[in-house]
Amino acid sequence: MWRQDGYFCRQLDLPHIKFASTNYGVSIGLQAVGAMPERVELLNEFFESYRSGDEYDRAAITHVMGRNSHFPGDLIQHRA
Repeated sequence: MWRQDGYFCRQLDLPHIKFASTNYGVSIGLQAVGAMPERVELLNEFFESYRSGDEYDRAAITHVMGRNSHFPGDLIQHRA
């Protein structure tokens, strides 16, 4: 469900639906397993400037998940 614009869509038949907080959650999961770093980077870049124009632009969860996606720190463990 990856879109070349830099995000994961909610459903294949609804590519215009974009949820920043869920995309940030996917980003954290990908970082936790060390997968698709190029998509993580594109996703973070996309949502730095994307605005939905609804209440989610101001919702705390969107901003908390965004910071965690950019700086996952203790949320993930890298295994050697």
